[in-house]
Amino acid sequence: MLGPSGRITLASLKWFFDQSGRDDFIEFVLNPVLVGSALNSEYIFASQQPEEEPRGNTNAYKINKTHIVNLDDQISKKPGPGGSLPYAIYPLVKRTDADSPADNFTIGRTKNNDMNMKDMAISKLHAIIRISKGAFYFEDCGSTNGSKLNGQSINKKPVKLHDKDTITLGNYDFTFLTPASLHDLLSRN
Repeated sequence: MLGPSGRITLASLKWFFDQSGRDDFIEFVLNPVLVGSALNSEYIFASQQPEEEPRGNTNAYKINKTHIVNLDDQISKKPGPGGSLPYAIYPLVKRTDADSPADNFTIGRTKNNDMNMKDMAISKLHAIIRISKGAFYFEDCGSTNGSKLNGQSINKKPVKLHDKDTITLGNYDFTFLTPASLHDLLSRN
């Protein structure tokens, strides 16, 4: 199901989601994923909590609604360098022919990375996600445009990732999701 750049198509993921139960989906996906900002914003984590009412407003509550968007594989074919990156889904799965250690998931512009992002805002080796004792640690590799975790710049010191953290690589935001959170996100559509 993975493409040469390390991506999985939304259509394939949605098909498997529709064909499986929650436990089977989580077992199949196994590893966390990085979900592009456009997909994450279109598949909004639904919140139906009342917002504080402004003074003088006659409406008792405002409800945040989940927006249902019909997405297909055409969005992954947007023209131009990096045009499809906000719509990408990258499972944290090592390439079978990778040169890097098994516990390092490399992110960069060149095709020898586990996560290949073809955009000049991304360095050849931009960042690494290290896996240690079941935990995931994010670090920048001295990239030109930098990396952030939840809006804070990071450097070469590994920072532990948590479910629903936002990582920024150059100009692109991704959300780190566990398989259970990915299932929950897809179930809200």
